[in-house]
Amino acid sequence: MKKIFFFFVVAISISINAAANESEIRDWYQNYANHWLKANPDINQVAKFYASPFYYLSGEGPSVDSSETMRKALKEYANTWKQQGWVGSKLISLKVKKLNDSSAIILTEWDIYDKNGNSLIGCSKAPWTYLAAKTDEGWKFTLEIEQACDRRLSID
Repeated sequence: MKKIFFFFVVAISISINAAANESEIRDWYQNYANHWLKANPDINQVAKFYASPFYYLSGEGPSVDSSETMRKALKEYANTWKQQGWVGSKLISLKVKKLNDSSAIILTEWDIYDKNGNSLIGCSKAPWTYLAAKTDEGWKFTLEIEQACDRRLSID
């Protein structure tokens, strides 16, 4: 009976620990997301969420960014959206799956909109997928995968 109880306690502890860590990652991502809710992100603060090197897989092919080139790319995103009338963004969904003690996959959907509520990127539920790693400085994005609106991934 003691062995069964011990196993039960250990199994519950592992489940609670995994859930707590996924909660920590969700909180970290939400902190990142808060920078994009209004059309005035502090790019230097946003860039701190990214590892260097950072890998980006787009429909046009892969790219690798350093801290410098990442800041430049983030500025270009924000400036392009502002020129298109960007007034805000909304994080619609956030799912996190811890892969091991130092990595997690993050699936999100965003709406990036103008003053009339129209999507600036042609998709009111734009999917973004990330791989994040736990570093000495905390969680960091290591990889982002660009996806078409109709090609959402899912995790259970």
